[in-house]
Amino acid sequence: MAGVSTPELAAAVSNAGALGALGLGASNWQSAVSQVDAFRALSDGPLHVNFFCHDEPERNPTLEAAWITRFTSEFASLRGAAPDSLKNPYTSAKDDPQLIDFAREYRPDLISFHFGLPNTTILTALRELGIPIITSVTHLDDAALALNAGVDGLIAQGIEAGGHRGTFDPCSDLDFSVNALPIVAAGGIMNGVDAARALSASADAVQLGSAFLLCPESGANADYRDQIRTASGSSTVVTRAISGRAARGIDNKLTAIGDKANKVEIPPYPITYDLSKQLNARALEQQGSGYGAYWAGTGIGQARELSANDLIDQLVEELAAVSQRQPLPNKLSS
Repeated sequence: MAGVSTPELAAAVSNAGALGALGLGASNWQSAVSQVDAFRALSDGPLHVNFFCHDEPERNPTLEAAWITRFTSEFASLRGAAPDSLKNPYTSAKDDPQLIDFAREYRPDLISFHFGLPNTTILTALRELGIPIITSVTHLDDAALALNAGVDGLIAQGIEAGGHRGTFDPCSDLDFSVNALPIVAAGGIMNGVDAARALSASADAVQLGSAFLLCPESGANADYRDQIRTASGSSTVVTRAISGRAARGIDNKLTAIGDKANKVEIPPYPITYDLSKQLNARALEQQGSGYGAYWAGTGIGQARELSANDLIDQLVEELAAVSQRQPLPNKLSS
């Protein structure tokens, strides 16, 4: 997950024998380079990097002003002023040639994309570098487009996933017509039992995000962690109110206000995110809570406060126990 992945977390995961990832979609190129350098200082293991390839938003000053007005009283309650305007907080890698330079210089072991794929020129250059390319898909149409683009694998991200997520059940819909490609199941996978279920449903690998949020190496702040500790599956909602795009996170004051709006009243992704970030920053300055983009999957109530290394060890042990049809060890929490 962009924003909570850290070089320390990615390195710990890779050092434990899995594939560590850096979510770089919310980073500028200078930050991306710094994070990769920090990872390489901590690990000689493999590195997966992820970028956003969203379309540039169509700006609508009237719509954006109305959205700001909706939250004016919240800013005032936090002894702050609402912004005069909103900016685009994230640039897209879709047409950015710097992605080629980055990949050539830092040679990640795997590159994945979310919200779409880069243009043909960039994809061709990445292939020539020999770097495997995978992408998130949310339904069969996405998968067909990805297949035509020549990707090396698919991340089948389902409705259970935290953050900006897909629209199908990865464990029931994985076995579709593109099964010539490796499929990585993602969404709601919190333990070895979940992983075994996905793998038995024709996935070749699994990807976990929410399961690592309480690891000390993650970038989740104190408020985020407190919300997770008291959360359950019913604590999560799918909302457009935080970022302008449907995403699953922990229900809070921000989602309660924003979800009163109709879809057409919400500015497009990622413009809406700018206001959300400013409101949450103000709340944290005032020792307030309940305004964060605290992305979490439906299994968040099963998150464990373990080091990344210990969590990987337990996941492997759980998966082995399922494979051998043995009872799960008593020391493993659920």
